[in-house]
Amino acid sequence: MRRYGSIEEYRASDDGRAALPCAVSLGKFDGIHIGHARLIRLICEKASAGNILSMVFAIVMKDDSILSREERASSLEALGVDVLVECPFSRDFMSMSPSSFVRNVLMDVLHARFVCVGSDFAFGYNREGNARILKDLCGQYGCETEIVQKEQLHGEDVSSTRVRLALAQGDMKLVEALMGRPYPIRGEVVHGRHLGTRIGFPTLNVYPAKGKLLPPDGVYASVTSLPDQTERYGLTNLGMRPTVGGSRRRAETTLFDYDADLYGAIITTNLLLYLRPEKKFSGLDDLKAQIREDERMARQISLWLPTADHHNRG
Repeated sequence: MRRYGSIEEYRASDDGRAALPCAVSLGKFDGIHIGHARLIRLICEKASAGNILSMVFAIVMKDDSILSREERASSLEALGVDVLVECPFSRDFMSMSPSSFVRNVLMDVLHARFVCVGSDFAFGYNREGNARILKDLCGQYGCETEIVQKEQLHGEDVSSTRVRLALAQGDMKLVEALMGRPYPIRGEVVHGRHLGTRIGFPTLNVYPAKGKLLPPDGVYASVTSLPDQTERYGLTNLGMRPTVGGSRRRAETTLFDYDADLYGAIITTNLLLYLRPEKKFSGLDDLKAQIREDERMARQISLWLPTADHHNRG
């Protein structure tokens, strides 16, 4: 998948893609939930049938997002998208009229032949445009538009707002159901104080991306995707590590029966279930005892969670 940081970057690219027609879906795509996945499947099907590019045009807001931009790009690539254009929500962009956006962006820059959006899609200055207006405007240029009704889960609409609420409550099972996959924290493994190794629980330390929404601090059963494309179950502490005087929030993961050196590697740790809140212990002995109990619980959970390959389970 090729990724571009703005409309201008895409237009100026010299890789030939900017001259090709596309099937495009438009939106914020801050969480890539199951409703988004349906839109993406449609553009990929249209692109394959028409021998054109599949494209996601993602509007980048200043608000905190469910997925970091790297996590979003990874998810879209896994879904088969050819091109991701990330469009900052700038003053110039937000002041465009619906007709100007369709003419100057969708047609002149993206060369859209097929557009797919959700029924609640809004665009243009003061959100004057909606999905129906988009379809009418695109039709003037011979571009097909499909408006997709919102996905439902347990009788309620699937939305980024609903994902955010579940995430804030630490309801990782609902987050996974809404997103169609576990909630990820992706980043580079960095050196810590190596305290975990000294007390018998070596950890992989990752700082979550700035501006990424996080669930409550605490301990989670997790499964981590490694650079060799395997997955390992483990235990992740998300938070400040008050027992040892931590000062910056990070995800600290112990993998079951695994001790390879991964410093500098990019990993993705997926939080599966919330086990308990983070707490300050009276000393390292109490901390070690609690980690052993957390590990026992997480290992039991891993026996009935199908996320990782069976032969990689701890």
